[in-house]
Amino acid sequence: MHGHANYPWKDIKHRFFETGSLPNPVLADSPIIQGWQKSRQAGLSPLTKVSSLHDFPHAALTDSDQYLAELAQPILQDTWKIFGQQDISVFLINQQRKIIAEQHNDFAHQSYSFLQTGRIVDEAVFGAIAPTCSLSCQQPLIMVGHQHYLDEFSDYSCASVPIFDGQGGVLGALDITSRQGLLASNWLRHLLYQTYKLENQLLIQQSEQHLLVFQHSPDLLGNAYSAMLEYDDRQIIRKANQMALKLLNRDIHDVLGQPLQHFFLMPTIQQSGDFLIQSCDHALFYARQHRPQIQTIPRQAIRKSVIFQQQQLQQAVKAIRANIPILITGETGTGKDHFAQQIRQQFPENLPFISINCGAIPENLLESELFGYEGGAFTGAKHKGEKGLVELADQGFLFLDEIGDLPMHLQVKVLRVLQDQQFYRVGGRQPIQSKFKLICATNQDLPTQVKQQQFRSDLYYRIRGYEVQLLPLRQRNDKLILMQHILQELGVQQWSVQVEQQLEQYDWHGNIRELIHVLKLSVALSEQPILEHLYLPEQSASAIAEQVSTSPADLEQQTRQLIQQVLQQEQGNVSKTAKRLNISRTTVYKYLH
Repeated sequence: MHGHANYPWKDIKHRFFETGSLPNPVLADSPIIQGWQKSRQAGLSPLTKVSSLHDFPHAALTDSDQYLAELAQPILQDTWKIFGQQDISVFLINQQRKIIAEQHNDFAHQSYSFLQTGRIVDEAVFGAIAPTCSLSCQQPLIMVGHQHYLDEFSDYSCASVPIFDGQGGVLGALDITSRQGLLASNWLRHLLYQTYKLENQLLIQQSEQHLLVFQHSPDLLGNAYSAMLEYDDRQIIRKANQMALKLLNRDIHDVLGQPLQHFFLMPTIQQSGDFLIQSCDHALFYARQHRPQIQTIPRQAIRKSVIFQQQQLQQAVKAIRANIPILITGETGTGKDHFAQQIRQQFPENLPFISINCGAIPENLLESELFGYEGGAFTGAKHKGEKGLVELADQGFLFLDEIGDLPMHLQVKVLRVLQDQQFYRVGGRQPIQSKFKLICATNQDLPTQVKQQQFRSDLYYRIRGYEVQLLPLRQRNDKLILMQHILQELGVQQWSVQVEQQLEQYDWHGNIRELIHVLKLSVALSEQPILEHLYLPEQSASAIAEQVSTSPADLEQQTRQLIQQVLQQEQGNVSKTAKRLNISRTTVYKYLH
């Protein structure tokens, strides 16, 4: 707060608005006062109530906004998880002061209804607030109480950190806001770490040249505190992250356009592995070369795919906030459970999230699992009875995975719960209330099941409030981004062109689940810091099918081989194997032994 924490900010602010004068000329250099000046020049009074306005400046999100918001979404979620119990909200704004992402609980969502994605929060309407002031001064900033220009925000504490583009400009700012007057300095340290992390992700993803990564400790290479310099084939520096500027003790404009030799006593940079490098002022650093990734997929195609997925999530969250059921469809392994968890993460952690796989529980036990039972309802029942999952989901979420496997007689009961918001335990006579947000998922073709009278049409149209269709991995244009995220979690930053070729050419019938397995195996078996190739199954199911001959003996053997391989990929699930191969379960059992 720039050493002015003890000033009577309310009095100073109102006097400044009326006369333009300050009690101490030193205050004029404060980013807070500079923000006030912009608001005053726009004719905005500190007494203005923004929450009563209806014609807020608003703009649609551009592709660049969506791309940045998608990359930052895990950061917003992690921040909210850490500080969410403090009733905070997290905002991401772009350079034009437009909110492009937000994260908060339902209560805060109502309190900040005027702070929504697409709103432009410039000083002329919202007064001086932390994210706009930090953008202007390009510095981390804390604002509390009446340091905000509008009196309406005097109960707020805010911390904001700008996000730099590596070329001297800012892309936006990350902000934590709360109405509880909490210690914002704790937030600031966290935001600094997260913006370092985001800047590094952007630098790695957008770089088509060479990256020199360095730090004083080898343990810091590859994490948010990595210093990074992007340079071209002539070793001229084109971009630098904030940590590189700190370690070199230079301003961004003193670094860009300079050769690496201007800052380092340069031996030949090693193309693989970690090595030592010495700066011209004799500081010793551990370093590694991050080779440019040759993209086999056009960057624009990747960006559009990422934007589409972010839009899917945003629309699903809007729907479920309005208590509209969500139906997630897609092949096995496409990430239906993960998508359901992403929806859940947009809400407070204390809300129950109850999940059940309708195809994994024996039919004779499924009803008691869903609805619970009264004491003595059946042989072996607990004396006091047991709550079911529907009851446990009250005021939270119920996730019915593989709902296409739900038996017909239970479909009726589930439909009744959705219509009446009440149910009966097994053996019970008293109705029990349960209000929950419903998410369903299936890998089956429910419209076809409805036509074949294997799934009730009334239940289908009830659960299909908002449908999310997840593409199979082989049809997705963002496989490279998915692989990068997974490899980074496994501690791998670089890979060969062969890896990208294998990623594109393999059919991935197991979808994301198979990709994760293959990458984990490949990393475990690799002895190099650079992943040179993927350890793929020798033959995919489709490849085996193509090789089936017309010889009866060969056909019998190859059929057995195909079924057993698919069964293994489906982790021994006979029903899923039969559905995938379009054969009966009896046929699967025939070839098991």
